[in-house]
Amino acid sequence: MRIGILDCDDIAPELVEDFQNYSTMFQTLLATASGHGEYIEYVTYKACHQELPESADECQAYLITGSKTGVYDDVVWREPLRECVGQLYTAKKRLVGICFGHQLLADVLGGKAEKSPKGWGIGAIEHRKQSDASAFQHMPDSLTLLFSHQDQVTVLPEGAEQLYGSAFCEFGAYCIPKRVLSFQGHPEFTKEYSRRLMILRQARYERACFESGVDSLVNSTHEHLVAQWMLDFLLGE
Repeated sequence: MRIGILDCDDIAPELVEDFQNYSTMFQTLLATASGHGEYIEYVTYKACHQELPESADECQAYLITGSKTGVYDDVVWREPLRECVGQLYTAKKRLVGICFGHQLLADVLGGKAEKSPKGWGIGAIEHRKQSDASAFQHMPDSLTLLFSHQDQVTVLPEGAEQLYGSAFCEFGAYCIPKRVLSFQGHPEFTKEYSRRLMILRQARYERACFESGVDSLVNSTHEHLVAQWMLDFLLGE
């Protein structure tokens, strides 16, 4: 099976040597998921450089990464990516969205994402389960992931179901059954990457927010559980 990764950002030059790129981070994460005997090939499309699949059928499923860009930002690659995502959805490809990808899917499919007046959400943050749908009864009551965002989904697309949320970020995760699985948090981040990213961006945050974000990294996170859900979903299981 081929899974396409629409990589929507270049990571900071100061972090490239140790962390490479988001596509590599996701492949490393998904390698931790178990129970899949079939061979999986990952195909990276550098969406932020206008590299996109020519046909939806180049891969069986797709993952859309995070980005420092907002879905509302006027960048040259935004509209081609929006059109591509719409075509993938129409072609009934399973889609996973993370952070920017989470927001972009909502925006393309009729919801809304925007910069939140609540400010930055950084570090390890807990969200509470919001759904009792049978397909997600196995999910824990709370889920903690690493976050780095100022934008949020504020309106879900039609047919979407809220999975996790918090007082700070209402739509922390949602799904459209058998079509979309989407998270505001970053399961691909390691705590070391999160720590160094927060330090690199320290000037953007209020001091209390920065200190709280760094201190939160002692908390346990659920990235490996989310990796299993993501891979199960992408493989149609």
